[in-house]
Amino acid sequence: MMSASPPVNTATPSHAALAPIASRARVQGIDIARGIALLGIILVNARFFFLPFMWAAEPNGVPADHPNPVNTLDLLVRDAVNALCTFKFISTFSILFGFGLSQQISRARAAGQSRWPFMLRRLGLMLAIGLVHGLFVWYGDILAIYAVIGTVVVAAASLSDRWLRRIVITLAVLTLTLTTLVGALRFAFGTSAQRVDAEVRAVEPSDAAVQQEATEAPPPRGFDAMMKANFDPNSRTWISAEIAASQQGPWLDAMAFRSASYAFAVVAAIFSYGWHVLLMMLIGVLFQRSALFTPDAAPARWRFIRVGLSIGLPCAIASVLPHWIWGRSDGMATFLEGSLLVVSALTLPLAYAPLIVEVGPRLPAFIREPLAATGRMALTIYLCESILCTALASWWGFGLFGTMNDAQFTLLAATVWVVLVGVAFAWRRLLGDGPVERLWRAASYGSRPKPCGGRASC
Repeated sequence: MMSASPPVNTATPSHAALAPIASRARVQGIDIARGIALLGIILVNARFFFLPFMWAAEPNGVPADHPNPVNTLDLLVRDAVNALCTFKFISTFSILFGFGLSQQISRARAAGQSRWPFMLRRLGLMLAIGLVHGLFVWYGDILAIYAVIGTVVVAAASLSDRWLRRIVITLAVLTLTLTTLVGALRFAFGTSAQRVDAEVRAVEPSDAAVQQEATEAPPPRGFDAMMKANFDPNSRTWISAEIAASQQGPWLDAMAFRSASYAFAVVAAIFSYGWHVLLMMLIGVLFQRSALFTPDAAPARWRFIRVGLSIGLPCAIASVLPHWIWGRSDGMATFLEGSLLVVSALTLPLAYAPLIVEVGPRLPAFIREPLAATGRMALTIYLCESILCTALASWWGFGLFGTMNDAQFTLLAATVWVVLVGVAFAWRRLLGDGPVERLWRAASYGSRPKPCGGRASC
């Protein structure tokens, strides 16, 4: 199914300059897929924008005595996002990113140039943007992770299709094995862990008690609260101070919690989802080599769509059902959820990307064109999603952090995406490339960015 890489055109002059791909040569379905993937990503990230880190990371983390308790609608929305979006759209975006890397490497090879200077400039700027984004805007940044993993993908691009397929299969088996093993350990020790947690919560003051204590003595804030909590992000002291820092500031307190959460996110990337991202990027390389997104490859795309949906969709739906049958705190339900979510995250993106590429260009123009514009400004829009959601959550904006549950902040996140789709469409029409894309292009190609209108081939 996957054909070998196209041969190098030795007739191409070695001094040929790399240049951005012309608009007429772009695959519109890929741009549309990037735009839609940004919706799935912000829906998943919404929990981390508007909730304390441990409440967001643990689906059942919001305590029952919280002033805004979780209701049935919240659970339905949460499960829908988990089943259809969690790890699926970041995987879809990773496939498209790997596809783009492979496309750029092929163009460098065709120009008789080394892929490394161009790709290191490109990924180096992405790393810098990601670090600034993660430390100073929102800790859930993916750009720095993409830059590091992208370097591995660039190195792997010299391998044959056979070796790439072997690595993909190995990573898929490794991901499934580790997830199953971790889930089994959590289930095996779940009873004792729940007992210990219950004992800790019985000793630890409730939220109401913390608030009452606050009227008698100032509660610890920032780093002092971290120390009092023994650097346990699940402690009520930590979470109360994290909410206060996000809602009220000051900047140093918010920065302390954001830095700690960023460290947790980096560790999670190293030991968890980073390997999944690498797997999906390598699949994107194979998709580019096999010309899967070209007009003539529609039958192959539909094969991926049928297989991905037939395996991934039932697993995604089945992953959330045990919690409704056995309860949210049931160990077996949590084990099944984790295992089935990984299977769906490995298969559904293989259907999502080809499906959007196939169907997207057939959408009505008033839907198709704004989505394509969003995909062409994906880096700018991704950063704007973080800036707007952080403004809604933080003290310097609307201070909504910790005040909403899943149904509310999911709707809010979807609204942010819709607004940004409109902004992207208008920007592309009036000004051409997004501001971050223009900077990225200048760094990548070693030249000053040239302004161009939405209809220009740039």
